[in-house]
Amino acid sequence: MVQIKKEIFFEEAESAHAVAFIDFMNQVAGETDFLVMDETGFRFTSDELAAIFDNSLGSPNQLHLLAVCGDEVIGAVTVRASNQYRISHVGNIFIAVRKDYWGHGIGQLLLQEVVEWARSNGIIKRLELTVQIRNSRAVSLYQKLGFAIEGTQKWGARTDEGEWLDLYYMGKLIDDK
Repeated sequence: MVQIKKEIFFEEAESAHAVAFIDFMNQVAGETDFLVMDETGFRFTSDELAAIFDNSLGSPNQLHLLAVCGDEVIGAVTVRASNQYRISHVGNIFIAVRKDYWGHGIGQLLLQEVVEWARSNGIIKRLELTVQIRNSRAVSLYQKLGFAIEGTQKWGARTDEGEWLDLYYMGKLIDDK
């Protein structure tokens, strides 16, 4: 068996990543039905996404972090918080990894970076996400990193065939330690 080593870089998204990110999102949408997005595609143009990435660089309440191998985005995590004061401390997480990179710790590294970013910026005090209950690998990862199941959303999503799926609400409080 030949073992191929690939170098993976983790970097904050900028305008130059827009096209590769859209390709990534369209690919992962077709690889799994654990995401809300389906094969109809990503809703932003590359110009719109480039502006979003550039506007978020260095932002204290949003982060777009990519795992990049060569010219390809192979994983991504996004954290966004509202500008409304009362909920500006809550960061909502989206995370995805290309299926051929599952099981290599990329999702864990991305989430660890998010937690460290939230700790260091001092603004985000709570991270939260939703995950399909049937996505046991993701649920286990989130729990391993300190996220707790806080509730269940009945029929929060559905498959392309119309099967109703329940979601977990999961959250993690960020301390200043």
